[in-house]
Amino acid sequence: MSSSSYERYPTQYEDRLILKNGKSVFIRPLRETDEPLILDLFDKLDLDSIYLRFLTYLKSLPEDLLFQLTHIDYSNKFAIVAVTNEDNKDAIIAVARYFYDSEKKTTDFAIVVRDDWQNCGLGKTLLLKLFAIGKEHGITRFVSIIDPENHIMKHILRALGYPVKYSYVKGCTQAEIFI
Repeated sequence: MSSSSYERYPTQYEDRLILKNGKSVFIRPLRETDEPLILDLFDKLDLDSIYLRFLTYLKSLPEDLLFQLTHIDYSNKFAIVAVTNEDNKDAIIAVARYFYDSEKKTTDFAIVVRDDWQNCGLGKTLLLKLFAIGKEHGITRFVSIIDPENHIMKHILRALGYPVKYSYVKGCTQAEIFI
């Protein structure tokens, strides 16, 4: 894992994807300039999706969290987004990310797909791409804390084909993926 400062935007991870619904989306690494698009995505999530992603109910994204979500180094902190065109402008409809914590020696991952774009294969595809990118950076173990009732996430993780270990941690489920 690189401990260098911000690396150059990695164009090699850009891709076009045709979803189960026949629509095409552009997959690319997140950019710092995506802050307005991340805010727009957040505003279009229903309360349950916000809770399942952050394990708390948020009415808005706090500025420090927005900064943390959009400022990545493309190595230890990485995020990929699915972008589509709505009303003649870009809209982020999904984000998958990981964060390597050098102190804890763990790599947390998370994903959110906008409600009106769920069940199109986007979550599975983004996680597969994210884990492949992580593997390129030397990461072979990913961890996520999820709500015990998040059956959608558990279904997606099963569909990935990687070994998953579940454990109970402070009222939540920890999912551990081995690549």
